[in-house]
Amino acid sequence: MLDLFPKRLTELRKENGFTQKEAAARLGVSAALLSHYENGIRECGLSFICKATALYDVSCDYLLGVSDVRHSDFAETFDDHDTARDLEFRTATLFRAATMLNDSISAVGGTAEQIRNYFALSIYRVALQAGRMGIIPSEWITLPYDTAETFSDALMDRLMKTDLRTAQPRHANTAETKPACIQTVIASCEQLLQKECAKVLNDSDT
Repeated sequence: MLDLFPKRLTELRKENGFTQKEAAARLGVSAALLSHYENGIRECGLSFICKATALYDVSCDYLLGVSDVRHSDFAETFDDHDTARDLEFRTATLFRAATMLNDSISAVGGTAEQIRNYFALSIYRVALQAGRMGIIPSEWITLPYDTAETFSDALMDRLMKTDLRTAQPRHANTAETKPACIQTVIASCEQLLQKECAKVLNDSDT
C-alpha cells in the first residue's frame, strides 16, 4: 500500500511536466530530498504530503496508495459555501465554479438546461480531441470530427448568448454572489490568456 507513495510521487511529477528541481521548489524542499522521497530512501512528513496533494491535485489517499481514486472530495463540489481550497486552481475548483455559475444564472432567469448543455459541450470538445488521439474509443464519436468541432463551437456560442439574454442582469454586491472558486477560475483563465497573447505578440515581432 504505502510502498506506492514513491512511485506515485514520481509519476505525478512527470505527468505535470515538472523536473525534480522545479517540483522541489514548489514543494519547499531541496531537489536532493525530493529525490530521496521519490526513491523511497527517506520518509516525508505530513506537511510535505499536504503540499504534494495540493500541487498535483490528488487526494492524500491516492498519493499514499490507500486508494486508486485520485479525487475524493466530490461531495465538496456541492457545498454552497466557500471552502479552504477554493483559492487553489484544482479540478474540484472547476466543478464547484460550474455548479455555482449554473445556480447563479438560473436564479436570475437563465435556463438551467441550456447552461448544462453548454458545459456538456465543453467536455465534448475535449472528448473529441481525446478520440482523435486514441485516448477514448473512436467509435464513441459518431459524427465526423470536423463537423462535430464546427457545430459544437457554434452551438456553444448560441447557447450562451441566448441564455444570457433571458437572464435579468444584477450587480453582485453580497458575499453569497461572489464565490471564491469562480474568482479563482477567472484569474487562472486570464493569466493563461495573457500568456498566450504575449506569446503571439512575441512571435509577430520576430
